[in-house]
Amino acid sequence: MLIVRSSLFQIVCRSIYRAGVRRHSTSPLQRYDHLVAQHRLKDDAYQRGILSSLEGLYSELVRYRPPKVDEPDIRDLTPKTGLSKAFGSIFRKKKKAPEEAVSVPNGIYLYGDVGCGKTMLMDLFYQTVPKHLTKRRVHFHQFMQNLHKRSHELKMKHGGKHDIDVIPLLAWELAQKSTVLCFDEFQVTDVADAMLLRRLLNLVLRPDHGLILFATSNRAPDDLYINGIQRESFIPCIQLIKRTTKVIYLNSPTDYRKVPKPLSSVYYFPKPGIRFDSKTSRKQQKQHIDTWYHFFAQGVPPQENVPLRIWGRDLVVPLSSPPNVALFTFDQLCGQPLAAGDYLTLASSYKAFIVTDIPYLSVNVRDRVRRFITFLDAVYDSHGCLAVTAVAPFSDIFVEPEDLGDGDYSLSRTTSEEVEDALENDDLVKNHGFDKKMAKKAAMFGTLDEERFAFARALSRLSQMSTQHWIDDRFS
Repeated sequence: MLIVRSSLFQIVCRSIYRAGVRRHSTSPLQRYDHLVAQHRLKDDAYQRGILSSLEGLYSELVRYRPPKVDEPDIRDLTPKTGLSKAFGSIFRKKKKAPEEAVSVPNGIYLYGDVGCGKTMLMDLFYQTVPKHLTKRRVHFHQFMQNLHKRSHELKMKHGGKHDIDVIPLLAWELAQKSTVLCFDEFQVTDVADAMLLRRLLNLVLRPDHGLILFATSNRAPDDLYINGIQRESFIPCIQLIKRTTKVIYLNSPTDYRKVPKPLSSVYYFPKPGIRFDSKTSRKQQKQHIDTWYHFFAQGVPPQENVPLRIWGRDLVVPLSSPPNVALFTFDQLCGQPLAAGDYLTLASSYKAFIVTDIPYLSVNVRDRVRRFITFLDAVYDSHGCLAVTAVAPFSDIFVEPEDLGDGDYSLSRTTSEEVEDALENDDLVKNHGFDKKMAKKAAMFGTLDEERFAFARALSRLSQMSTQHWIDDRFS
């Protein structure tokens, strides 16, 4: 009788708990309605249709209890000789019988063109994940950087043996911290990333790990890692993603990049007829820098040469008011051999950046352009702010080498603004919604689809980051 009462008591407690979760948590649709009522979002019938899938996943998460994942035994992850394997099998404790696998809700894979609202919908969903579940929202590029770094740390921790299989340990750590994992900008371009990700997802998306994936991407699952080295080895990972998520194509008729917003003056460039390095322009640049530094600093005094520890070394920030704003010249930021990990650390350490003395850029300085794009992506993904002084508007700053004059701040001739009709069928224009001018600029710096897309996206994001709404959202 006592057992019956105890069981009944547990059932009642669970019912009360679940009712409490439903009562006190906010669903994605409720959150969307709230933001629309506050005029922070525009009511979009197409997005409301997508929200029905988010509502379904949310309802499942309210009831979901992830499995307990046991930490892997390091002895099982190290290759063994025949003798050590035989003795190990004698003295090793028997593993517990596996518990019955839980039913894991399918996640979401949301893909579509730039500007259709994917990231907004993911962030909205992330805010409504039930409190009893752990969650993590991360840009995919940053996730892979951290994954490689952690893999190296684990191998060093266990004797520096490179033959140790650390993937089960990485999967276990991930399952402890992230029942719901939200990837923004899922895009696989590197063979090392592809092979590592394949094995990791094969573990964490199993029922005994219970992780739920929500990903946004510009690519359909079948187009991930397209034309990549050893792509046939990555195809099983694509099939796994399709089995464990609901794939949704967000083909919104509204391009939110093109919704008019008031422009702020975060980007300085001289008026026509005034040289960037003239006395008049330099005076205006100083005023521009001082004004935005004062605003971004929010009263925090400036410090010189602030070190940031990155992978065992220091990245020195020339001038900053941590954690609000950092100031670099373009050469300090992009003329040095910095990598994605450096820019990701900067973006996570400061809310705003001022970059000065941005010159005309051509294919002759491709490495600087790539670093600048990587920096912009990191700042954009962290919702950071950017103010600059540049020789020209960003739409005009990328030029052919033969158009450059003496130095980096002048042209030998006026560049043509004509855009070829042939660009009408360019992939960036036809399939991704970029204008012809952006497509033409992108063609100057790359022939690979991913490289051209990254360049055009950077130009689009620069426009978005110049709006008053973007600034107010971070410094209101």
